Amino acid sequence: MLMVLLGINKQLDLQSLFTEIGRQIARHQGWMDQRRDVQFWFIVVLGIIAMISFVLFIAAMRDLFKRYILAFVGLFVLISFIIIRAVSFHHVDELLGSRVFDIKMNWLLELTGIYTIFVAGIIDIIRLKNGSVKSFV
Repeated sequence: MLMVLLGINKQLDLQSLFTEIGRQIARHQGWMDQRRDVQFWFIVVLGIIAMISFVLFIAAMRDLFKRYILAFVGLFVLISFIIIRAVSFHHVDELLGSRVFDIKMNWLLELTGIYTIFVAGIIDIIRLKNGSVKSFV
């Protein structure tokens, strides 16, 4: 379900809308010069909430996590990328725009999470087809 929501967000570019609304609020309320501080603390708080939620989920769903560890690692990578992308500081944008082996770093980070989840799904399909319920580690 989370992947579907992330896909909808990607297609509708909701994060850009959210960023623009934030800029308009900052301009209207007169704190545009301090927006970097607000951005920084927003991302720090968001990151902390995401990490705590992830750890609590792992604790509550230990068996599910063990069975689908690869999918959860991919999801963690993808959500980490989204948080990094949300920072949108100049030096972060510069890093994401750089290339490694002629591949944009932005694509490399995002697609690593997506393909890890995809591979985990393929492995689970194969496991189910073979009648195995053993966890893949």
